[in-house]
Amino acid sequence: MKSLKKSLITMLIGLAFVAMILYSKDIFHQTEAVAVYHILCDAFFAVGIVILCIGLLIFSCNEGTFDILVYGVSTFFGMFRRNYERKYDTFYDYRVSREDKKIQFGYLLICGLILLGVSMVMYLMYRQFK
Repeated sequence: MKSLKKSLITMLIGLAFVAMILYSKDIFHQTEAVAVYHILCDAFFAVGIVILCIGLLIFSCNEGTFDILVYGVSTFFGMFRRNYERKYDTFYDYRVSREDKKIQFGYLLICGLILLGVSMVMYLMYRQFK
């Protein structure tokens, strides 16, 4: 149920951004079907790809891609603080503590793929009228 709520919120936010793009492209004053489908395809694609890439970035972070960078930067800047006590003695300790702090990302991938699917349908309609 919690995942469904996150998915709905993400989809509503995505659709709000789609609506803003549609409004900024002045879709309501277009008279040709080709122009309408072109704008719809662009709007759904732009929002869908951003949401999908955010989900993929979170997946990458969960797998530990940036762990050494985060550990190194925090240790480096910690050396300049007065009375700094290291929270983690080694990188391995930091890595083990990160295993419990994984962020859910599946709902972002699903919402991004749905928006990209809608974009693909709009593209097919655009190609039909072109």
